[in-house]
Amino acid sequence: MLVRRLAYIAGLVGPLTALPQAVSIWMSHQATGVSFWSAVGFTGVAVIWLAYGIILRQGPIVLSSMLWVIFDLAIMSGVLRYGSI
Repeated sequence: MLVRRLAYIAGLVGPLTALPQAVSIWMSHQATGVSFWSAVGFTGVAVIWLAYGIILRQGPIVLSSMLWVIFDLAIMSGVLRYGSI
């Protein structure tokens, strides 16, 4: 039970590390130094993990992967709008 709770906490906290970058891009309207292709790679990996979590019905993996996809898409769209690829 404790391990499952810790997994949910990690699944929530981990993706939140990308949130400041997404917020920074959208608030400052600058994406200098942010790699679009890294965000694409991270999103691709997160989509694979999301599918895996759904198939195995593992809530922490699904939660974490969905958040990674959302935040990485925000970063990618910000780079496309305010940065240069």
